[in-house]
Amino acid sequence: SLMKKKDKKQKVKKGKLEQEDSHIPIKNPQIETLSKIVELSDLAEGSLMKGVYDDAIIYSEQVIRLAIENDMEHHIKKQEELLKTIAEKVQKDFFVSEINEAASKIERIYDVLIKAENFNQAHEVLEAFKIHYKDKINLDSIQIIQNLTKKDLKERIKFKISTQNDNGN
Repeated sequence: SLMKKKDKKQKVKKGKLEQEDSHIPIKNPQIETLSKIVELSDLAEGSLMKGVYDDAIIYSEQVIRLAIENDMEHHIKKQEELLKTIAEKVQKDFFVSEINEAASKIERIYDVLIKAENFNQAHEVLEAFKIHYKDKINLDSIQIIQNLTKKDLKERIKFKISTQNDNGN
């Protein structure tokens, strides 16, 4: 049939083209730069995902340098976004470790006040701590604070029961 002949002709043509291409190594600096940028961008994002921020910054910096040299505005913008994300994550990690450290001190103070049967004071210390940090980070995402909040709830119940008993209720 006519269709089959046409297919064969196209296949032959395609084959010839491929052969011709393979003899001539094509060096296109624009394409090489682009593939280098893509490779480095992937490495930067991979490092970010793994939480290896130093590497992510280094790769991102290399992408920006190449993108500036080759006037590739789009890639510069993309890396600026990535660097902003890295900065946020670094800051968040810093806050988390700072908050964990502070929270463990607060917990010790809280426990001492509870032992001294001073629930109101203990509760105030915890609340003041939470107010201080609540705008910086989602406190529910931090285990030690979750635990402290649960402990505070239990102590409040105990405290209510004991004050009711003291009042003869």
